[in-house]
Amino acid sequence: MKIGIIGAGISGLSTALALARRGHEVHVFQREHAVGGLIATFDFGGIPIEHFYHFLCTADRGYFNLCKELGIGDRLRFKKASTGFYYEGRLFNMNSPLDLLRFSPIPFTQRIRFGLFALEARARTEWVQLDELTAKPWLIDRIGKQTYDVVWHPLLALKFGAFHDRISAAWMWHRIHRVAKCKGRMGYLEGGTALLLDTLLRGLKDAGVTIHPGQPVTGILADENRVQGLRFEGAADFACDRVVSTVPLSVLARLLPPHWEAYAKDLRRVDYIGVSCLIFKLRKRVSPHFWLNVHDHRVPFNGIIEYTNLNPLDGACHLAYVPYYTALDSPFYTMEETELTLKSWEALKLLAPQLGDADLIDHHLARTPFAQAICPTGFLNIVPDMNAPIGGLHVLDSTLLYPEDRTQSGHILKGEACANAIHGGAPDSGSG
Repeated sequence: MKIGIIGAGISGLSTALALARRGHEVHVFQREHAVGGLIATFDFGGIPIEHFYHFLCTADRGYFNLCKELGIGDRLRFKKASTGFYYEGRLFNMNSPLDLLRFSPIPFTQRIRFGLFALEARARTEWVQLDELTAKPWLIDRIGKQTYDVVWHPLLALKFGAFHDRISAAWMWHRIHRVAKCKGRMGYLEGGTALLLDTLLRGLKDAGVTIHPGQPVTGILADENRVQGLRFEGAADFACDRVVSTVPLSVLARLLPPHWEAYAKDLRRVDYIGVSCLIFKLRKRVSPHFWLNVHDHRVPFNGIIEYTNLNPLDGACHLAYVPYYTALDSPFYTMEETELTLKSWEALKLLAPQLGDADLIDHHLARTPFAQAICPTGFLNIVPDMNAPIGGLHVLDSTLLYPEDRTQSGHILKGEACANAIHGGAPDSGSG
């Protein structure tokens, strides 16, 4: 079959490889000239680094399988990754049950409840009933009001804004579940995402996949029942047997022909938040922790991911990510880069008094409007099927991973499942 894939992120590229290795003719179309999507890299003063931070957990089977298939499985590394919590001027370790017992901002009895809750979340596998519960009251019931106010409220409120008290307990559970199952061990690929992308692109070329960077799709061609191809501005139509969309659902909705407006309306039910992600290259560490949650009234962000505390790279500098997950009309998304950088840098120096202006080597800002789908209660009912009601159209989006948060591994596994469905001739829900 001749297959067109919209989007050259990890989802589109891994799906393309899986389809090509099953004998199909595959073309991947990408709006930007650079491929990679949310895992794209850039040259940060001689260091190839991701625009947005990534890390691996021990259960990321899809990612491990792809690395093994590409011959780079021996470059995977795991180590104990330190976690901390900065609360109103004090830095706390959060790496062990003893550290939790010492976390004085919450009452002792609630520290016990918090620890037991984390163990329960790690062991839990049933989650469907949590889809009908809201995260805020569920967390308060399980760990106590003060623990919620200290630990979870700032994380939810800063990330989801006006939506924070509508987030599904299932989504929240899986975030705790995934990290708890790591038992403190987190991983990375030696050589980073740059190595993964370079190796994957070589594999795609060898498999006969054609990638069309800088060629945005402007529409999906379809008759009443089935896709016929893709449309572009200033280029000939692309006729194909199947279309796989890996773009956000609201973007896909804009590409559908008018007679599929009912389906487009369903896709637009999913809202997203964006992210402004700053990376600071420093001469000194901010803290000893890879992941540092922050709750301090002087600080506008709720966390720091100090990547070089997990992957030391060349050891000559320290890289710290400062993400702002926000609505697109938030000042932290619209703010001019210089102002946001200065505001964030001044806050970093509050958290880490050892830092001075001379320690700032460089900085970089990346933004994307579709960083995270908003998952309210009942979200399971609006997650689309992989097989769209239009015959021959297949949908891959982070929402299909629910309740799992978006991960490279999850996207790779979904892409493999999609390739199997297409190759195996699974009937399309719209093909009658």
